[in-house]
Amino acid sequence: MDRMIYWIGGSACSGKSTLANMYAEKHGLALYSCDEHFDNHLRNISIVEHHAMNKVRTMDPNEAFYTRDVQEQLSVYIRCFIEDFAFVLKDIADGPATPLVVEGNQLLPSLVAPHLKQHHKAIWIIPAERFQREHYSKRAWIQEVLQKTENPAAAFHNWMLRDARFAGFVAQEAADLNLQVLHVDGSKSLLENYAFLEKHFDSK
Repeated sequence: MDRMIYWIGGSACSGKSTLANMYAEKHGLALYSCDEHFDNHLRNISIVEHHAMNKVRTMDPNEAFYTRDVQEQLSVYIRCFIEDFAFVLKDIADGPATPLVVEGNQLLPSLVAPHLKQHHKAIWIIPAERFQREHYSKRAWIQEVLQKTENPAAAFHNWMLRDARFAGFVAQEAADLNLQVLHVDGSKSLLENYAFLEKHFDSK
């Protein structure tokens, strides 16, 4: 891609959406949040070509987080992001050719790397498992989802374990590709994390 793109990937509940918004607003850049487009992508999938996305579309919360093995949850989760990344790229290509901040879990390091001209224009934000569990539990919509399962406590544990394994997967991919990771555990403030991200993006 010829346009300047700042990629912010990572795992859920790491603060990446907030940091992406802060960077885009400060520097006057457009922002593409993968989550905001995911439902639209689900409406346009092919059952033949997008098995994981179709699985996510048709599962109820009980199947998504309680009855299935955590490793199977993780496998479908990763495959879903791989499938959705093609939709993300198309959205970006169809949009204005102006500098852009892209953020979302879909931005696996191995998927983004071929589109990077400069490694310092991408970063992956990874939460510590304790930090992730603490902040996830405060989100009201999480409780609404869990109440639709047979065992909310067990479903939440499985959900957090899946996301912790996903975080480890992303961090390892980034390390293998020599790409920047920002680990978030609550020991640094949001502003300190933002300063780290901004310094990385602005480095040469």
